[in-house]
Amino acid sequence: MSARGESISNEAPNNNIARRRLLTGAGLTGAAAVTSQLAAPEASAAISRTDLVYYWETQQRSLGYSQGIRVDDTVWLSGTAALDKDFNCVSPGDLPAQMAFIYARIKESLAKYALDFRHVVRESMYVTDMDALVGALPYRKGVYADGPFPTSTTVQVNQLIVPGLMIEIEVTACRVLT
Repeated sequence: MSARGESISNEAPNNNIARRRLLTGAGLTGAAAVTSQLAAPEASAAISRTDLVYYWETQQRSLGYSQGIRVDDTVWLSGTAALDKDFNCVSPGDLPAQMAFIYARIKESLAKYALDFRHVVRESMYVTDMDALVGALPYRKGVYADGPFPTSTTVQVNQLIVPGLMIEIEVTACRVLT
């Protein structure tokens, strides 16, 4: 499915096979935040942890990961790719479109913690085509406007989790920044 809800007919044939191997179950059961208390290793006070599970909830539970985790004032968001709610690639082979989709998902995830891009202190991008990324960098800069800008690492990889994906972005944010 595309971001507009249209069917994508040029899906890679291995996409369904990969998805079946990775996922158990279908459908989403809504947003969930899981809060737990962790014992601090060298102190008697507990550290609060809040896990964010939403959007790809079935896949997150199946694969064993959280979209985001907050511990005290730090929020870590998992790598976010251009995947629709059924875990299909959005805009296969179109890095700028995938980037826009990803930053929209990251914005939603940050908002679940009452944060925005001003709170992001670290960003890592994994791309399959560095040349395609260069053309999309002005969009990325627009996401952060005039700053503050995060630290950033970009790595070219051979392939991402679903065929057709060209970029995955993960961020870390700090709640005390304004």
